[in-house]
Amino acid sequence: MLKMNPDKNNSKHRQALDQLFYDVMEERISCAVKKGERVINTFDVDVRENSQRFLVEAELPGFSIENITIVYENSYLSIIAQKHEASDPDDYDFIRRERRFGIFRRNFLVEGVDKNNIRATLRNGILKIELPKIS
Repeated sequence: MLKMNPDKNNSKHRQALDQLFYDVMEERISCAVKKGERVINTFDVDVRENSQRFLVEAELPGFSIENITIVYENSYLSIIAQKHEASDPDDYDFIRRERRFGIFRRNFLVEGVDKNNIRATLRNGILKIELPKIS
């Protein structure tokens, strides 16, 4: 059991609980995709911080920067990536299908960010987002 101090609304424990609640409420489907279905998926992310900034690293192999949207609003960082299914000119039925297509989305509570100086890069399937803290 985690003991909470109501006077510390901005504590790391509070942020962790807020994030846990959001993750539980967020729709997260990671099942096999049948032909013709559209599924919302997630991707793996690491979130770190130091005294100057937060660093978010997301694994997004196979995505181009044009298919990724980053939004910071109301202290929430949203990463939305979309992958379209390649059209198959041949007349084949799937025996096994593991590659996922559709909309991939993650949201994070990240407070105290200088939203005008957020920087993002995509290299070798890793999206890095630097969120400087407000001085």
